[in-house]
Amino acid sequence: MVALMASGAVLPRPASAQVRTLKAVAFSGKRYVALADIAAMYGLPLVPQPGKTHLVRGQNVSLLFTENQRKAVINGTVVWLHAPLTPIKGKWYVSDADAQYVIDPLVRPSAYLGGRGTQTVILDPGHGGKDPGCHSTAGQQEKDTALAIALRVRAHLLAAGLRVVMTRDTDKFLELEDRPKLASKQKGDLFVSIHLNATANTAVKGVETFATAAENYPATADGDLSKKHAAEPNNKFNHSSTALANQIQKALVGVTRAEDRGLKRARFVVIRESSMPAALVECGFLTNAGEASKLATTAYRETVARGIAQGILNYIALVNRAKKELGAPVVQTPAVPALLPAPAPAPAPAPAAPAAAPKPTPMASRSFTLPPQAQPAAPVPRTVAPAAPAPQPAPQPAPAVPAAPAYAPAPVRPVPVISAPAPALPAYPPVPIAPPPNHLLNPGLATRPAPTPGALQ
Repeated sequence: MVALMASGAVLPRPASAQVRTLKAVAFSGKRYVALADIAAMYGLPLVPQPGKTHLVRGQNVSLLFTENQRKAVINGTVVWLHAPLTPIKGKWYVSDADAQYVIDPLVRPSAYLGGRGTQTVILDPGHGGKDPGCHSTAGQQEKDTALAIALRVRAHLLAAGLRVVMTRDTDKFLELEDRPKLASKQKGDLFVSIHLNATANTAVKGVETFATAAENYPATADGDLSKKHAAEPNNKFNHSSTALANQIQKALVGVTRAEDRGLKRARFVVIRESSMPAALVECGFLTNAGEASKLATTAYRETVARGIAQGILNYIALVNRAKKELGAPVVQTPAVPALLPAPAPAPAPAPAAPAAAPKPTPMASRSFTLPPQAQPAAPVPRTVAPAAPAPQPAPQPAPAVPAAPAYAPAPVRPVPVISAPAPALPAYPPVPIAPPPNHLLNPGLATRPAPTPGALQ
């Protein structure tokens, strides 16, 4: 487990009652935290679902896990865990790395992003020069498509008032190690590397985004938990890189409607050596004929660029929010339907209550949860006893029975308990994704219209 180290970087104030305070158990050389404990920490229920899945859900939180699998769905986006959901002594556990560096930063980003910068974005178009990267059957090269998309991302970010530095803006070769070094020299606040994918299976398609794998855990493509992995420089930014990669993946899927291959983990040189939050995005498969043909068009490259830019702007919006909130409460708002429609007070039959006989009837008609024996017990002594001396004084205790409507809200008393955490809860809905056609990204952050793409391909 990698402790959060400053190393010259300004880091946010530690959030109270973080996951690290939960009891962890050792299993097969790794540390695990009970999923039920994580749910309880957030004040949310853990509900088994069909298909051997488990759901933790609140008003702004949705965590869906599948038994013995690493693939999860967090707030609507596919997220690959470092280790599968694992059974230990009859309970289901997630790895300590996933609890600390994946789940909590996505549930409570404001607890981790308050110390991050937002002014300078480093864009890294993959490959270049003598390194063409992968290619399509039609000869479309990764280096050209990645650069075309990156130039368009830059245009959108400049329009939002950000400083953008590109590791290359022409077809030139750069060593992998030089890219994060350049980012550091330029005092970047976040690093995004843009690539295209390839595989032997030509049916595979979709987009995926990578953050650096945690210390001692394998990349998503590996899965061998027995291997040892040393800490990388970028592991100092595990929380922030997770938030950045997740926002890019979420926005890119939302804008392009491409298949969601998820937020994954890897140790690519350009992100593992980065001295800032870093993500690497794969914009589609050039080995898939349909996806390659779309990526060859100017319109779809623009759509992809909008998605990446939107994700970056959404991450920056989270950082700016965190600077104001200075942390985030652990307890989340439960996802309960609005059960607060308290029954409207029934019209009081005060004027027409002359006799004692009808008084027990209103209580029975309200279907209280009181025991049925208790209903006649209270009113009978009061109405029968005074009836012998005089028929007129009997209405004197009558006002006590019409007061029964005051007890009508009793069944709703649990509501204050449910709504108690709400005042202290900042909502974390995802920043809305701008529609692809002719809409400026994130109007709240943009300050001027996007420059004309000009000769962008």
